Amino acid sequence: MVRFILQCLQAVSALLSKSLGRIFLIHLVYIALGILLFAPLFGVLTRLILYFAGRPMIADIDILFFLLSPLGMASLILFGALFIAISIFEQASMMIICAASAQEISCSAKQAIYYTWKRTKEIFSFSIRLILRILLITLPFLFVAAVIAWLLITKYDINYYLSLKPAEFLLAASLIAFTLLLMLVILARKLVAWSLTLPLIMFTDIAPAASFSKSEHLSLGNRNIAFLSFMTWAFAALILGALTLGALQLFGSRLIPYFSNSLNLMVIVLGGIAALGALGNILVSTIASGSFASLLVVLYGRFHTAPELHGLSRSHPRRRLRFTFSRLIVLLISGTIISAAVGVWLLQGIQARDNITIYAHRGAAGTAPENTLAAIRQAITDGTDWVEIDVQETADGKIAVIHDSDLMKLAGVNLKVYESTLAQLKEVDVGSWFNPDFMAERIPTLKEVLEEARGESRVLIELKYYGHDQQLEKRVVDIVEQENMVDEIAIMSLKYDGIQK
Repeated sequence: MVRFILQCLQAVSALLSKSLGRIFLIHLVYIALGILLFAPLFGVLTRLILYFAGRPMIADIDILFFLLSPLGMASLILFGALFIAISIFEQASMMIICAASAQEISCSAKQAIYYTWKRTKEIFSFSIRLILRILLITLPFLFVAAVIAWLLITKYDINYYLSLKPAEFLLAASLIAFTLLLMLVILARKLVAWSLTLPLIMFTDIAPAASFSKSEHLSLGNRNIAFLSFMTWAFAALILGALTLGALQLFGSRLIPYFSNSLNLMVIVLGGIAALGALGNILVSTIASGSFASLLVVLYGRFHTAPELHGLSRSHPRRRLRFTFSRLIVLLISGTIISAAVGVWLLQGIQARDNITIYAHRGAAGTAPENTLAAIRQAITDGTDWVEIDVQETADGKIAVIHDSDLMKLAGVNLKVYESTLAQLKEVDVGSWFNPDFMAERIPTLKEVLEEARGESRVLIELKYYGHDQQLEKRVVDIVEQENMVDEIAIMSLKYDGIQK
């Protein structure tokens, strides 16, 4: 088995070295196609979200609710299906190049793409069938995972589970992980069994509907070998990506400090590094996609027969421009220089101002318990421009400064803010969880925070809604006006209707 895999890898390497330049061109074509298709679809999806939201702007929670709706789920499936379809067309074109190289048949990138698109109907039909099969396998497991999460980690505020990781959270995480792992094992076994479907469609006259059973028959007895071959490819691709990212990070960390005194030069350098990263990503994805296509061709030849390429004429290999490693490096460096030059041109006439506004999120939450007077005082001592706090209504109509809907994370006490009076909340120690030195800290009111910040720092008030608010906006405004601090505060919320009020 090991010998077989090594032979396959050697054959893949040989095919890739012969075809890398043309594979690179094919990859660029399909990247451009993906951009042309995804960009307008993303715009349409954004318009749909805004249309159904009924307002000119949306928050992340609105996007989440839309994606969980039937239309949102359909949109996600459409995007995923489109991505898979483009990837399949790309693999088909690359397979033609690799198969032609294996048989010493002259085939340009243009010919391979044309050869592929002549089979658009068959490839598209195959793509739909593959996507439906993947959905039939994955959706039941995803549903089970969602049910587990709903049953085990929805009783309290999600921040309690994420921060303290109680037993029920660990149980839910374990069950969900097991469910998803089982899903991946079943999906991987099926994908290995179907690994010859695309070569069968490209190199024979078999119909897409019959290609799955034919692939399962041909791979029978060889699936362990095929699985290990694909795992070896995945590991090699992962290592290549990690090395590329690591080299870029090392290069950037050594280069950036030399330009830290100039904002304009820093922007140019960062733009150049970003461009270099993008080009490096294209190179890595080219090698990964090309080697995968080569592996499919090699396995097809070992498990079935040599690919038949009707319509591509045999000829002696002609001399062509080879895409060597050194030329790829030159291309990357040239692209970076061009990107940097464009960045310099775009920056001309732009005045960069280095005035920075500092916001203390939930007060100085890194050195004191969040949203407490201790955190507010420390933020003011640290010289913050704005103190950001979260406010909610209590059961008796008071405005308490607290982020979560309950006190489980802060105190391990099962008290809902909207079900408790301010007096009840004030009895709870919300500082010891951070450090015993803060055991005297209690949930402050908005009035107390404003009095603490008056003349020292501005206050950014975020309105928190958990479906039980009464007059939150009015009461906040009334308190701000009573404290005569209208010019010293700002109000924000993820709920657009609340801001409008």
